[in-house]
Amino acid sequence: MIIPLITGIFLGYTCMQDATRDAAIVLALVSLLAFSFLIVSYKRLSLYRCRWLVGSLLHVFIFLGGYWLTVSFSEKFDDTHYSRQKAEALLVVVKSEPRSSGHILRFESEARESYDLGEKSPSTGKIMISVQADSTGNFDLRYGDVILVPASYNPVEPPYNPGEFDYCSYLAKRQIYYQAFLKQDQVFTIKRNEGNVLIAFALCLRKQLVNKFNEYLRDKDAAAFASTLILGYRAELSRELVEAYSKTGTMHVLSVSGMHVGIVFMVLSALLKFMDRTSRTRLIRAILIILAIWFYAMISGFSAPASRAAVMLSFIVLGKALNRHQNTYNLIAISAFFLLLYNPFYLVDAGFQLSYLAVTGLAYFHPRIYRALYVRNRLLDHIWSYSALSVAAQLATFPVSIYYFHQFPLYFLLSNLFIVVPVAVIMYAGIIFMFLPGSILLFYLGIALSWLISFTNNILYVLENLPLSSWDGIWISTLECILIGLALIFMSLQILKKSDKLIFPAIFLIVILCISFNVRWLANSKLNQIIFYALRKNTAIAYISDHRSVIISDLDKSDNAMGFSVMPAVKSRGSECERFHHSGDTFEDDSYAIAPNFYQFADYRILRWNKNLDKLCFSTILKIDAVLISGSPNTTVENIRASLRFNRLIIEANNPDYKVKKWVSEAKLLNLRCDVLKRRGALVIDL
Repeated sequence: MIIPLITGIFLGYTCMQDATRDAAIVLALVSLLAFSFLIVSYKRLSLYRCRWLVGSLLHVFIFLGGYWLTVSFSEKFDDTHYSRQKAEALLVVVKSEPRSSGHILRFESEARESYDLGEKSPSTGKIMISVQADSTGNFDLRYGDVILVPASYNPVEPPYNPGEFDYCSYLAKRQIYYQAFLKQDQVFTIKRNEGNVLIAFALCLRKQLVNKFNEYLRDKDAAAFASTLILGYRAELSRELVEAYSKTGTMHVLSVSGMHVGIVFMVLSALLKFMDRTSRTRLIRAILIILAIWFYAMISGFSAPASRAAVMLSFIVLGKALNRHQNTYNLIAISAFFLLLYNPFYLVDAGFQLSYLAVTGLAYFHPRIYRALYVRNRLLDHIWSYSALSVAAQLATFPVSIYYFHQFPLYFLLSNLFIVVPVAVIMYAGIIFMFLPGSILLFYLGIALSWLISFTNNILYVLENLPLSSWDGIWISTLECILIGLALIFMSLQILKKSDKLIFPAIFLIVILCISFNVRWLANSKLNQIIFYALRKNTAIAYISDHRSVIISDLDKSDNAMGFSVMPAVKSRGSECERFHHSGDTFEDDSYAIAPNFYQFADYRILRWNKNLDKLCFSTILKIDAVLISGSPNTTVENIRASLRFNRLIIEANNPDYKVKKWVSEAKLLNLRCDVLKRRGALVIDL
């Protein structure tokens, strides 16, 4: 049943049309009525001779229902959506725990009413709001607060640079299409605590527990790690620590998800094993485990990964309690079925995909990999079992993981083996710590926790810095991701089933993949491009040629914008070697030369016009290919044209709007080609 549902949801997501929504529900109801009629008339019409007909009608109903549910859930076709209403102000409720970054408070909200000229009307739709708080520190917003804000919002901006993370698409999957940037004096709190009571209690409890970690764990990094590991509170984690866990294949540790809920499940299963004797005690045991799992999900603030894992395990635990021989894959599928009915957009969520792929992979691959090697020693057997677990999870998630994150940790097995015991101990000790009264005990336990967390993180830092710790810069298409997944399935089945027939489709898929990879490699080797990046406050240019790239920027290599906006563009074009220069450097090579305000890549010459050139007098007219206006200089295009001969004007995104508008008008009068990077994306020039 989940196959037609997924197909319908996927079609609804990729071909979302409001006009077809009503037709889909009508056809779905017709197929349901036909299905019901055939069920009632099953014996009379001797339908056992064509049983496929009844099943097909049910599949058609689920498929059309999935399509209708997806289009309806998106909200953007709703007539009461705030973006379709004329309004001066919006009454919204805070739907997520506000996160603070510097003086900026950011949260997700949902519209309730819109106000225009004193008239109010019902309103719907989610909006992402960022509020700049003043220096007094008196601004306090919580989940469930009802606030009045001006109806001043803009569409979420798309990625402006090649390969950049698509934040617009990420929010659209959560049905958020607009965002607002406000000041503190524009936000008025109308009511408190109007959200879901259980979620509000969970977030409040988590906040208290986070404060407890901060109080007794004197090392702030250790306190942030404990809050993240046990409670899923990631607001204060350092970028270096996140990178270390990402590059060593242990990122799942920093997300309260299946692993954490699974640890709680395994501990309780072992403690309550004595209840596994009769059907009644098995059911009581299952209920106790499910309650404990959901309590843990609650103290994590009902985060999406923890709630998803709780739903999945609840179905598995209850199903196995009612029938020991229940099919595990059916239990996994039914949990996914109900989650997709609750929110069809989970299907396109990377976390959802990786969670279910990992669990399915563990159910199928782990016992088979584990049985491939018999180990007599009990300790070594445990190590081998966990190694088989890590290999199974990586095998199942490999295609999707590299598709989304563009890297593969080569030491994932070593990393997971090294941290499995420390992480488990930190979790057990942390859970005891949260509910332990008494300051003296907490003080000494806090010292022990801090030391253990530092020890664990230091192991990861060492592994991160080993040679070839991570295979980085992997960019594959959606089709290649599917082909890799199918090839892995056929290869695995061929090895496990020992069927020679399955090796031929696997070889065929691998050949297709090799051809695809080689075609892209050859295309990238012939690239000879210049990329002018669209950055808000900074400047960056990249020259790409023969799998090598030169990056010139005023950003440091460790800056977030470098990793977020600049590097993906060169990595996605097959760059295997990067060379960095600061904007003011002087350097000359066989293929390029740079000097302050001047760059030459192959035969293409660029002059950067900034404030330093405003009062400079040129003794002769220079001939160049392009002028790059940067840093808000006080000049005119006519003034630039008096000193330079060029055929292309490029205006960077770090210039104010009013100057950009003026320069564009002047360039138009002079019949100059003008490219504006601000809100229009990076410029790529093929040489």
